[in-house]
Order: sequence, then C-alpha cells, then structure tokens
Amino acid sequence: MAFSNRTRQRAASILQDPERLRRLLASSVEKIRRLQSDQESMKDLKNRVTTLNRMIRAYISGEYKRIPWKSLLLITSGIVYFVSPIDLIPDFIPFAGFLDDITILLWVFSAVKGDIEEFEEWESTYAKSIK
Repeated sequence: MAFSNRTRQRAASILQDPERLRRLLASSVEKIRRLQSDQESMKDLKNRVTTLNRMIRAYISGEYKRIPWKSLLLITSGIVYFVSPIDLIPDFIPFAGFLDDITILLWVFSAVKGDIEEFEEWESTYAKSIK
C-alpha cells in the first residue's frame, strides 16, 4: 500500500513549515477526540496517533532528531491522510469513513514500528532525566 504522490508531496511541504505542521498535529488531536469509543482497539489507536504526534513535536522542537526522513515523511503522510475529510472513503460515511483512515494508520504504525520503539525508549529516558 502506498500513499499517492500528492499526499507525499503535501506531507513534504508541511514538514518544511513548522506552523503548518503544528496545525496538522492539532487537527489530528481534534479528530482523535471525535472518535468516541470505549473499545480497547480504539483506545490503542488513539494512543498510537498520540505517540506519532509526540514524535513529530519532539522532532520540530529539536529535542529528538533520530527519526529518519523517510519515516518522518511516512508518519506525516499518514496524519495528512487521517485528518483529510476527503479520501478514499469520505469521513461523513458512518464507520466506513474511518475504516480507510484506520487501515492507513495501522500500515504506518507497522512500517515505522522500530522508530516508534526507539522514540518511546528515548522519551522514557529523557523524561526521567529532566525530573
């Protein structure tokens, strides 16, 4: 599964503009909040997207630079796809509208799993060091 060139180009452009990147992350947080569900799988999805957001925030703040460009582009592309209301299955279609978003995000999580694990390890060490 691959993102369209348009999505990748948009993500690359957003990565060059910290303000647009911050707005993208804010949009993903808002969309996660709208996904009201007590199901464990939905909680896991929310936690994973939140981790991706923290990774990007740490990257743009300069605190964490160990994310390979390819992974950063893939994560940003996934978030762009996730927040876009017009994608393969439009979000206004109940349940099915989020199914494609969830599929893309799960693919991104799988593709950058090692980078996520390294970030979480760094984050736990970093958090301990500033206390």
